[in-house]
Amino acid sequence: MQKDKSFVHRAFWISLFIKGLDGALQLLGGLAVIFLEPGTLGNAYRWMTRFLFGKHEGNNPEADFIRETAHAFHISVAVLVAIYLLVNGIIKVLLVYGLLKEKLWVFPAACIGFGLMFSLELYRLSVHFYWGIFILMCISVFVITMVILEWRKVKAQIKAGERT
Repeated sequence: MQKDKSFVHRAFWISLFIKGLDGALQLLGGLAVIFLEPGTLGNAYRWMTRFLFGKHEGNNPEADFIRETAHAFHISVAVLVAIYLLVNGIIKVLLVYGLLKEKLWVFPAACIGFGLMFSLELYRLSVHFYWGIFILMCISVFVITMVILEWRKVKAQIKAGERT
């Protein structure tokens, strides 16, 4: 079988790299929330998100959203953040691993999983618009599109007997 050099296939692999890296960083972030002191993480968070919100120290809609959500679930902010990051990271890494193996059943699971994460991003954006979440949503749309296109191609190859 010839190696696929099409734009769609290359874009699919790039999108997997992006989602895999995102998942790995979320896993590391979740572990950091569990094992590092809260002050350290707070300082790192403020440093990393400064580009999203400018220099407005008192107005951080993402931090407000996290605090309000933790309060609604009656858990601490650290526990909510750790759960969110670990669950998202594990799901993304497992889906990317399955997609790398090109198992047919993983493609619809990835569409559903990434679609649910997209829905959460959409909700967060509806609460308050900011560029960071908008950029993540655009990446999610790209990844989901590439997964669907690659899924169609793999199904067609299986149907034609080019794959097992």
